[in-house]
Amino acid sequence: MRILPIGPNDEIAVLNGTAVFVEKHSGEVLPVAPELGAVRVSLAEIEALGQARAPRDVRDRDVAACVSLLRNRELVRFDPFDGSELSYHEPGVAYGASGRPHFPRLDPAVIGIVELRGEDRLLLGMNAARQTRFSLIAGYVSHGESLEEAFEREVFEEAARRVSEISYVASQPWPVSGSLMLGMRGVTEDELPQGETDGELSQTIWASPLEIIDNKIPLAPPGSIAHDMIHAWARSKQQ
Repeated sequence: MRILPIGPNDEIAVLNGTAVFVEKHSGEVLPVAPELGAVRVSLAEIEALGQARAPRDVRDRDVAACVSLLRNRELVRFDPFDGSELSYHEPGVAYGASGRPHFPRLDPAVIGIVELRGEDRLLLGMNAARQTRFSLIAGYVSHGESLEEAFEREVFEEAARRVSEISYVASQPWPVSGSLMLGMRGVTEDELPQGETDGELSQTIWASPLEIIDNKIPLAPPGSIAHDMIHAWARSKQQ
């Protein structure tokens, strides 16, 4: 997980587990809830937090929100209605010359379990750009798609498997990319690929519950929704 800094000495502060603000190295303070006390957290600490675990408790969630809002503030600088420069007066909400509120963008992404029908085997893929561990099939939801349609499309694009009986499992914020990860699950009868893939994955494998529980496969790190879903699936098969 990478933190997008806005200066060499910038810090992100967490406000008593309920709100956050960013203080620039210039001394300018951009408050979210200035009436609350603050506890300073360095960018290095936040980066370590993001790598170690997902935002689970209140304090972590505020850090996640802060990172996401900071990213949005840095990337979205002009009013889409008239092209004027945006000014941020509220947490994440900006205004330009048009006077219309511009809310921070949140991109939904699907990620999930693909189980081989009739067998205790789970489909895992290794990203071609980061060939260090296996994870679940994932991708962004396109305009006009339902979550189920997006998951079905992503599984076929990345792994060339046809998936059905798709259902929702759980969700997790992923602040640095401004995403909301939506956990899904489905089944396939396709042990082998049924066509060409988009090349996003360098390889796919079928994993057994025992291989997962015994840590025989390098997997997504603890705290990620992928890690939680993979291990929950493996444990359910051992009961």
